Amino acid sequence: MESLADGILEDREPLAIPLRTRASRPKPIITSHSGAGVANNPHQPKDVCFPGSTPQEAWRFTVLVRILELIHEALVNNKITTKRDIYYKDPSLFCKQEVVDRYIDDLAYTFEVPRSALNVVAAAKGLVIGRFIISRSDGTAVNGHSEHEGMIVPNIQDIDNIDVSWISWILVVEKEATFRSLAAGRFYLNPRVGDGIIITAKGYPDISTREFLQCLSLSHEIGSQSPHVFALVDFDPDGVGILYNYKYGSFKLAHQDAELNVPATRWLGIQSRDLQAYARSDTCDGILRLTARDRRKATLMLDKKTFAEDGPEIDWRRELQAMLMLNVKAEIQLMSGRAGGLEGWLEERVGECLEAEKGE
Repeated sequence: MESLADGILEDREPLAIPLRTRASRPKPIITSHSGAGVANNPHQPKDVCFPGSTPQEAWRFTVLVRILELIHEALVNNKITTKRDIYYKDPSLFCKQEVVDRYIDDLAYTFEVPRSALNVVAAAKGLVIGRFIISRSDGTAVNGHSEHEGMIVPNIQDIDNIDVSWISWILVVEKEATFRSLAAGRFYLNPRVGDGIIITAKGYPDISTREFLQCLSLSHEIGSQSPHVFALVDFDPDGVGILYNYKYGSFKLAHQDAELNVPATRWLGIQSRDLQAYARSDTCDGILRLTARDRRKATLMLDKKTFAEDGPEIDWRRELQAMLMLNVKAEIQLMSGRAGGLEGWLEERVGECLEAEKGE
């Protein structure tokens, strides 16, 4: 900002903002040890200039200057702002929310800092409920199951400490409807598998949910065992994609994945073995045929090194291959139709996993 101000005072042309965009960076290499993406030879920034060579470049420059101004204001005043707040400061300039989202993340990537270091956060969409207590930086405390329908995932910058000493597991759920059903049934206080935490991002995870999940998974006391992290997703390519995002991260946020990934995440279900009881039924609710998009997505995922024959997720590879070979996908609610319902199935599956861990 100071350089730009000097350029204006000295009547220098063109004015330039160096920007590295995430869309053009090299693909990250996934390390099975950490689950983090490591980018090789990050590309050099490109200047966005004013006056620009085109009206579009001049507009991009103006957008960047305005966003930098608002970020600078938030940092100077030590205030947290949201992407949505920034958009509504100048909607006629930004045109749409996606423009603000893209340039804020590109600026964080250019500065090589997490977006939170710019005092900018996205409005949280995730929900969480369970046996934990949050101590906030303002001195207040929050009980994780005081809200019977769950609470909005909190901003980790507002948290001093999380006590998860009561829990043995964390369940990541793909769908909000499934989360609400389990919350209503108080599955997080289960006498058979013990106390736990249930969390959902209502689909593909946002940064706030990923940050909070990592924080929960690392909040155990020194010398005690970390809580097990299980994922409950649909048996389809998007379900596997959501699972992948929690464990290994996303291409768009590869520069932040080390602070967001939860490498201990395990795929609880549903999987191909859960469909065997319905194999002869052509009309079962919850089992559908793969679409052309599903097949393309599954095929592209199988090309990733993570899913290779010698990669870290050979079981995931086999599940994707089973989807393609059987040409079926299945939704979580399929388990609601079995004896004992979804909660009974979860008790069995979580119990199996916990017992297996004890035996190792």
